[in-house]
Amino acid sequence: MVELRTTATIPGTSPATGDSVVPMIDVAIVGAGFGGLGAAIRLQQEGRKDFLVFERDDAVGGTWHVNTYPGAQCDIPSALYSFSFAPNPDWTRLYPLQPEIEAYLNDCADKFGIRDRIRFGHEVVDASWNDAQSRWLVTTSKGTWSARVLIGALGPFSEPARPEIAGLDSFSGSVFHSAQWDHEHSAQGRRLAVIGTGASAVQFVPRLAPEAAHLTLFQRTPTWILPHPDRPISESGQQVLRRFPLAQRAMRRTFDLFQEAMVPGLINHRALLAPLAALGRVHLRRQVKDPVLREKLTPQYTFGCKRPTFSNAFYPALCRENVTVETTGIDRIVPDGIVTTDGRTHEVDTIVLGTGFTIAKHSGFARIKGRGGKSLRDAWPSGEMSSYRGTTVHGFPNFFMILGPNSVVYTSQVITIEAQVNYVLEALRVMDAKSIATLEVSSEAQAEFNDYTDEKLAGSVWNSGGCSSYYLSPSGRNVTYWPGSVRNFTHRMSTVELGHYRCSTVESDKVTAPASDEEPALTETRA
Repeated sequence: MVELRTTATIPGTSPATGDSVVPMIDVAIVGAGFGGLGAAIRLQQEGRKDFLVFERDDAVGGTWHVNTYPGAQCDIPSALYSFSFAPNPDWTRLYPLQPEIEAYLNDCADKFGIRDRIRFGHEVVDASWNDAQSRWLVTTSKGTWSARVLIGALGPFSEPARPEIAGLDSFSGSVFHSAQWDHEHSAQGRRLAVIGTGASAVQFVPRLAPEAAHLTLFQRTPTWILPHPDRPISESGQQVLRRFPLAQRAMRRTFDLFQEAMVPGLINHRALLAPLAALGRVHLRRQVKDPVLREKLTPQYTFGCKRPTFSNAFYPALCRENVTVETTGIDRIVPDGIVTTDGRTHEVDTIVLGTGFTIAKHSGFARIKGRGGKSLRDAWPSGEMSSYRGTTVHGFPNFFMILGPNSVVYTSQVITIEAQVNYVLEALRVMDAKSIATLEVSSEAQAEFNDYTDEKLAGSVWNSGGCSSYYLSPSGRNVTYWPGSVRNFTHRMSTVELGHYRCSTVESDKVTAPASDEEPALTETRA
């Protein structure tokens, strides 16, 4: 049953902070990456213009604005890495490079007329729910607003993770993270250390190795690497896509089906992954002839446990005479180099951190505070994230999260984003139609959803493939992936089931509460 309460807040009143009146908006969006822009555009398309986007940087793009390291490229085909409502026939490659993705997002901001709704240089320092007003008080580095609804599009890959290595701050040379690339730094003739072998390192190491006097790659776990199918899209190919939109939709559908074909193997039929694992081993044997090096680079965990990546240049770069792959663990860092656990000191001039991002402990989680001042970080101690369908969180009324826990599908995060934004729009329609002031997922519904994802993902390759990754919480729960196909996800996100929520209505002579028996009982469809 839907739980109904009433609140004395009347729409149109302005909450006050001290002696000042706070400007009111209907929807506040945090972040102007893919998620925030997608939400803003769709709100605009729906005729909802009373919203603002708060972006801490000076430009749109999020991850694709700040990650400018050499070779930065998406590992999702360009046809899938774009909004369905904004197809781009002008991609120059099958897999887009960072500058093109950033340009595409800027084009979307201008094409759909939302740039004037973005407040650049506004870092959200606090977003707190006010029970008395039934609104969010959003404080940025440059002002404060009151919003009925808060959309958190923080971006899971927006905060670089700096490794906790003893002595790192004592290093006398240059140190920078791949997401904070020092473009003034030259690798020419320098002794470089790269820590980490994730997707970013796979892309930038081939760019650095030819210039370096020597490059040492410190590897904890090797990555499954497949041949890269990337190729340029010719001008004639672009013209076809411009003239025949159906061709572009067919291209998008083809890549979608290919990505989706992996899902059964990843979740419960891992034998289906065997051909891809075999392809990875063949690729390694063809490009790395040295048996000692090849052994270092051979993953010992099941294919798919960590996200595989594509490269035709990474292995050849590691075969260069001026490159060493070091698999001995790092003990500490000293002013002139890196000391491994065997006591050796590797003298280097520069350390490049390819150590990924802070996901479960994102700083933004401490700034979003729901009922009773409890933050998302408080609700998710030690990285034990949980939600309802990756979008709403108990204790946080009128809050919707983009790319929240267990929302990632194995095709494209843009598809997840669009499905979640559609869910938010449907929730707003329901709230308006039924005069609902607050919408908060029940603890029972959230717990049931988490039990469902835990059950479905228990046997997945992500959970039991023999690796450790950011997909899993410290307790071993998979807090990242959706436990099914993208079609299952989009279907589940197409309806807001009020029976899963606790609602309150505005106390007014013209407002009547919806009858609770009109709403579905608390159930979780297991399709």
